[in-house]
Amino acid sequence: MNTTYDMPENYYFGGGSDSSVVTPLALACLAAAFLLILLVPRKHVLVPLLASCVLLPFGTSLVVAGFHLYTLRLLLAAGWLRLAVRGDLKVPRLNVIDKTFLFWALSNAIAFSILWGGMGAVTNRLGFLWNTLGAYFLARALVRNKEDVIRCIRVLAALVIVIAPAMAMEHATQHNLFSILGAPELSDIRSGSIRAKGPFGHAIIAGTIGAMLMPLFAGVWRQGKEGRLLLGLGVASSAVMAITSASSTPLMTLGVGAIGLLLWPARQHLRVFRWGLALSVLSLHLVMKAPVWMLIARTGGAMGGSGYHRAMLIDNFIRHFGEWWLFGTRTNALWGFDMWDVDNAFVGAGVGGGLITFIAFIALLRYAFRQVGRARRLTSETRRDERLVWAIGASLLANTVGFFGIVYFDQSVLIWYSLLAMVSATAAFPAATAQPSVELSHKPQIDDTGWEAAAGRVALSV
Repeated sequence: MNTTYDMPENYYFGGGSDSSVVTPLALACLAAAFLLILLVPRKHVLVPLLASCVLLPFGTSLVVAGFHLYTLRLLLAAGWLRLAVRGDLKVPRLNVIDKTFLFWALSNAIAFSILWGGMGAVTNRLGFLWNTLGAYFLARALVRNKEDVIRCIRVLAALVIVIAPAMAMEHATQHNLFSILGAPELSDIRSGSIRAKGPFGHAIIAGTIGAMLMPLFAGVWRQGKEGRLLLGLGVASSAVMAITSASSTPLMTLGVGAIGLLLWPARQHLRVFRWGLALSVLSLHLVMKAPVWMLIARTGGAMGGSGYHRAMLIDNFIRHFGEWWLFGTRTNALWGFDMWDVDNAFVGAGVGGGLITFIAFIALLRYAFRQVGRARRLTSETRRDERLVWAIGASLLANTVGFFGIVYFDQSVLIWYSLLAMVSATAAFPAATAQPSVELSHKPQIDDTGWEAAAGRVALSV
């Protein structure tokens, strides 16, 4: 038995095609998007940026002098160029979410480069940092306040309305309509079901993205009558994307998002709910014959997915802690059948970057949820804003559950980072909706989440 097996290097940072992978229509769309990003006002940059990044299929690229210029990287460059040239390059002061995100990305890049060694790994991680930091901080620069958040959500609603019918047709015929833009023409089939993926790199990603966006559309739908038809269709389209992907992870994500919205009446008692859930999971772990994470096998299997693989991935991840804790591992394929397929974002963080990267990823989610909680409490006097913050939290919850079955690796990263940008933007909600009179016994200080905190007693009256 081969006990020194390494994953082939071209699996992680292979060369790819020697020629451009782009259709004439995709090239025309890319050029039009590039011009619109440069010319439209700042508040509308999100429209061409999100539309082009999401709708142009994953893998579309131009090869220039041996360099692979993927559409996402080109469009991110256009966005940053537009902000710099037009004088709108005002990235908000780094908060704790930004700092944790930056630490996670750098930790991943450094650990991966050390683990694999060689210039191929370094080049790969430089591309990773451009995609990751470029997309996240561009989203932060464009989504600054409540108006930007609502605009971003409406753009995403319009996009899923376009994608959902195409995925429904793909699910019925196995023909991907986005093939005219460069996507593979025929879809994958598993257990007799056609797995629609639209412009995305994988069907599970397509369905999960649609599912995690549903709470956002429902939340903005409650903001007023304007655009309700668009947002209502967005909710329906999210469900269509989750169903036609023929995968269990999107269905679980959709269900958790709906549960998150339904917990609105219990928003004042979430501490009790969280502790109750934690104690329930612990109790199950103690009384079950198998570890509690094996419930994923039963849940995923009941929905027609590969729940057993995901449960075993977590099980092996824990059992082989000594292999990956330092810088990650190159030999996870030896853990068992199909263990090379790391379709779990938490496991992926550890396998690809070691314990520090794994902890940073969990900390990122923790700080994001903390920000949502603070924003909800500070907007409690304004019901619409509180509902919007709650919807953002429900989407974050759904996405966190989705991470147990998927790793974003295509244009979906921009949508995920846009959600994180919305979370950070909730810090501006209270200032926009309430003007409290503040009595301070000491000079206020600004903490790393953007909130004003008094060193002593703070009395607020609205």
